[in-house]
Parts: sequence; structure tokens; C-alpha cells
Amino acid sequence: MTTPATSFGPGAIALTVTVAPPAEGGDVEAVRVASTRPVGFSSALFVNRPADEIPALVGRLHSLCGLSHATAAAMAVAAARGEDATAVATTRFDGLLAERLGEHLRSTFLGPAGTPPGEVPREMLADLRAVLAATRELAATTAEPIPPPARRAAIGRARAGLERLGLALDRAGRLDMPPASWAAGVVERFGAASGDRHLAPDPLTAADDEIVIAALAADPTGFAAAPRLADRRPETGPLARAGAGVGGGERIVARLAEIAGAGRLLDARSQTRARALDAWVRAASIDSRTGYAAVESPRGRLHHLVRLDGIGRVAFYAILAPTEWNFGADGPFVATIRANRPTADDAGRAQVERIAAAFDPCVGFAVSVEERGRA
Repeated sequence: MTTPATSFGPGAIALTVTVAPPAEGGDVEAVRVASTRPVGFSSALFVNRPADEIPALVGRLHSLCGLSHATAAAMAVAAARGEDATAVATTRFDGLLAERLGEHLRSTFLGPAGTPPGEVPREMLADLRAVLAATRELAATTAEPIPPPARRAAIGRARAGLERLGLALDRAGRLDMPPASWAAGVVERFGAASGDRHLAPDPLTAADDEIVIAALAADPTGFAAAPRLADRRPETGPLARAGAGVGGGERIVARLAEIAGAGRLLDARSQTRARALDAWVRAASIDSRTGYAAVESPRGRLHHLVRLDGIGRVAFYAILAPTEWNFGADGPFVATIRANRPTADDAGRAQVERIAAAFDPCVGFAVSVEERGRA
């Protein structure tokens, strides 16, 4: 299966795996990640623009996770001005929750983990549509506040649809999936029963922000295209955020749990939401005109860095997206493929597609598994 790049946004990733002949053991000899994702465009597009224009512009430029990008931009600008960046995020939290819920649900439903075409019950499609419609209403709150009755109604529809899809949490915060639910079917096809081996992550966290931002400032284009931390293989996204509670083989469970968790947070108490937001976003001033923000977008930790000139226009801008960490030349995806020994046939290609979909890149991808000497 090849996922069309036009479904997700500009650029694509070509994933080529080369394996030894079966007579020589069939080991993975090379994993090549060739990306046409545009990087470094932010400075060219944003420099000399008024800073207030950037959040809306960056949100429009990113077809996926646009609200996360817009929030990161608004927080980074606020930090550069010495303003309260947390207040910016607070007003957008419903939208960020809705975006995480919707992005995870779409990528899981439509990707290799979803119900095979022609086998989707009508009721399941109705639930999916109801949840996504509710998330669109909630995500629009940054442009114009949604009236409280309408907000409560949208949250109620989203929560009801998620429960019917099997996406709810128990009292201990664990995913609670009825055996015949859509969520249970996804885990059965995409989880441990698939036979895929997933490695425990080295999470990219807020503790890494300082060194990441310093490297991004020093080499915005190069580091944004190929980020790296010495002696580490950082991963970001649902599994990395899950911490010790989820093992490496439960990557899809971590994503489904985030869907259910986002639904619960939509109508949680204010103190619970405040604690969640504190773990979700971070912003800081580097000097009187420079600030950065980190936002836990659906696909992972997203960094924006901005420097303003003396009249409030953008002098420098850089963006580092989570896909570049997970699909780096020696990143978590490559290490996972090497640990799985895919074969140069349809089954091997399907396995690589499943694993790539589990990492959920923010662009389309094409997979090729080749035996050495027969490419």
C-alpha cells in the first residue's frame, strides 16, 4: 500500500529497505528514508512580516496539526515579547484536545490499522463522522469562542461516539475496549498479534528543549531537516508520552489511549485541565526579542523559535517538526525496521507499512522492500 502524499500535505517520504538474500540469513542491510518534506521555508516566508500575522499564517500552511503549529507560533511570539505565553495556550486548549483526538482517529481509521475497506459497519462510520464533526466545532474556538451550550453539546457528541467506538478510559486511566469494538479490532490487527516488534522509546521531553533550541538556532535548516542528540535516538509521539505505563509493543494502544484521554480532558475539571496543559506546552524567552515554544502536537513534540526586530517584525524563524525525529536516518523507525527482519515480498512490505503507520508521519509515504542485487 502506498499512502498518497496529497492526502496529508506537501512532500512525502520514500522508505526503502534492503535485505540480504534468504540463503545469507535475510538480515536488514539498509533502511533508507528519502524525504521531500520542505524544511527551512519558515524564515523565507516569515521574515519581515509583523509578528501578529505569523500564527494564522503558519496554521494555514500546515494541513495537519495546523492548530498545534499556530499555538506554538503564538506562544513563541508572546515569549519573545515577554508576555504570558501560557494564557495563549489556555484559550486554545479545547482546540488542541480536539485536534489530537481528530488527527489520531483519522490516521488510525484510514491507515493500515483501520477496518479493511468494505468491512466498515454503517454505525461505525456514523460514530466516526459524529466525533470528527464535534472536533471541528471545538477546534474552531480559537477564531470565535463557542457558546457554552454548544460547547457542551459538541463534547457530549464526541464522548458518546468515542465510547461506542471502544475508546474510553477506566478508573485507573487505562484504555477500556469492549471485545467487539472498533478499538479492540484495531489492536488485534495492529498490536502484538501482528508479530511486529516495537522497541521501547527514548522519549524527547521538555528536559531536552534547551539543547534542541540551541541547536536549532545555530543551524535552523540543517537541524530542522536532521535533528540529533549525541548518544541518543529520541522518539516523540504517543508512545514516548505514555512513559513507563506502556511498553514498546503497545504503540497503537498508546495512540488509542490518547484519543480517549483527549475526550476525557474536554470536560474535565479546571485543575485537571491546567495540569494537563502544563505538560502539553512550554514557552520561554531566550533574550528580550527571542522566544521559543514547544507543543505536544498529535505526532509529537513540536518546536518553534522566533526572533523579532526592533519594530516587532520577524527577524528569524525556525520550525522543528516531530516527523524529523522519528524518521531520521538512524532514528526510531529505522531501528525498529532493523529489529523486525522484513522479507522482500508482499508480507514484508505490509509489515514495513504497518510500522511506518504506527509512527504516523505527517506526510504520505511509499514503501519498497528489496533483496540485495534484485532492486
